[in-house]
Amino acid sequence: MLAGNVAALLSPIVFSPILTYVFGPQNYDYESMRAIRKVDDTDVAAAAHVDIELIPGEITPVTTNAAQEQEEERKLNRAALYSRTLTVGMVLCFLLLWPIPMYGSSYVFSKKFFTGWVVVGIIWLFCTTFGVVIFPLYEGRESIVRTARLMALDAMGRKPKFEGQEHTPSGVATPTEKVGVKSDA
Repeated sequence: MLAGNVAALLSPIVFSPILTYVFGPQNYDYESMRAIRKVDDTDVAAAAHVDIELIPGEITPVTTNAAQEQEEERKLNRAALYSRTLTVGMVLCFLLLWPIPMYGSSYVFSKKFFTGWVVVGIIWLFCTTFGVVIFPLYEGRESIVRTARLMALDAMGRKPKFEGQEHTPSGVATPTEKVGVKSDA
């Protein structure tokens, strides 16, 4: 466990200078992220010939002002501070407060202590698996089911019927008869 923590935390010390030397410094300032235009559902619905009332979700116009951007920036900075504090705390615990006293005292694990150590490690792995694998799958279950259903329909060659799309928009349907040709029947 300690070797994995040390490798994960110290490998950027080796890889960052090497990759910077190979590819050159990038100096990315994240300002281009603010230039990403937010999509307004009314434009998308009009282009798809779908009634905006039938699209699930909020029907509020996408408008951002300086106050909203400042509030969002404040929340992001607070979350970043929380993440950094938690990271530093975990580094101190996993690399110093937990292993160093045991190493310094030349402690030899008894069978009971080793069993407890392994049990705690396994519990930690199960909690991590839940937080990193299972919970995100649970949160995204509706999107996963919708995507799988649409992929299956596409693989079978059937078009999905969307809510609000009762008829084919004009100019899209392929004519079934040739213009100017009369059938003999």
